[in-house]
Amino acid sequence: MNRKPSPGAEKYAGVIREARRAAGMSQQELADRAGVSRNTVAGWETGHSRPELDSVPALCGALGLPLASFFGVRDRFSREERQLLTAFRAMGAGDRQVLLWQAEAVAAARTAEKAAAPVRRNAAPAPFRGEIVRRETVKVWKSDLSAAAGTGVPLDAERGEAVLLYKDALTSRADEILTVNGHSMEPTFRDGDLVLVEHTESLRPGEIGVFVVNGEGYVKEYQPDGLHSHNPEYPVMRFGEDSEVRCVGRVLGRLEADQTVSAEEAEGMEGEE
Repeated sequence: MNRKPSPGAEKYAGVIREARRAAGMSQQELADRAGVSRNTVAGWETGHSRPELDSVPALCGALGLPLASFFGVRDRFSREERQLLTAFRAMGAGDRQVLLWQAEAVAAARTAEKAAAPVRRNAAPAPFRGEIVRRETVKVWKSDLSAAAGTGVPLDAERGEAVLLYKDALTSRADEILTVNGHSMEPTFRDGDLVLVEHTESLRPGEIGVFVVNGEGYVKEYQPDGLHSHNPEYPVMRFGEDSEVRCVGRVLGRLEADQTVSAEEAEGMEGEE
């Protein structure tokens, strides 16, 4: 006696069959990967049964098929967005935070550019009238001292100078620029990197900060169980009751070359004042 097709199963039968064939798999291979029997796969493909909801993620994973495509819903993500999401999920907490900081800075810069120079559709370019729009700048203290990503470096002096930076989402929050010394925060920060620091006495777990431990400075990721390095060769720093540990600030991100106003540009700005 022939079984009647399961209501609503026909629309999934073709999707599963086409995706399996495109992947070059047999019904048995798909069954093994999805954790079901070959008869179950055969039933899906003939429309006599349909996958239970709790088996759909494993089925789509085996077929390399997005859930949205399986259910016939238009995927709201582009291919590039899915690539970014996949890369983001593979990162550690520190790398994720750095990527978010950089993305926010780029987005803020583009928003500022659009606000400063609105574009009218079908309008002729405005004639140049001899006026150059200058980007906003901020002054941030650049310390001569360094914070160690490795062994400690003393942070008990006030040496340095104020430098001019172009204003963006990160530099507008920065109170100080420090130099990373050592390799324990690689690959997030490398020896010699300049980092933007926002002064604060507390951090959330997963944030990278500058800490003074018994008088010596460190760049580390804060977690409730101690200060973590991103280089797996370095152990977690844990402290006893006799240790003197305080947070100096939050590391906002690496200072990039295009965020710094050159000496020639700074001199030109002073001449216009």
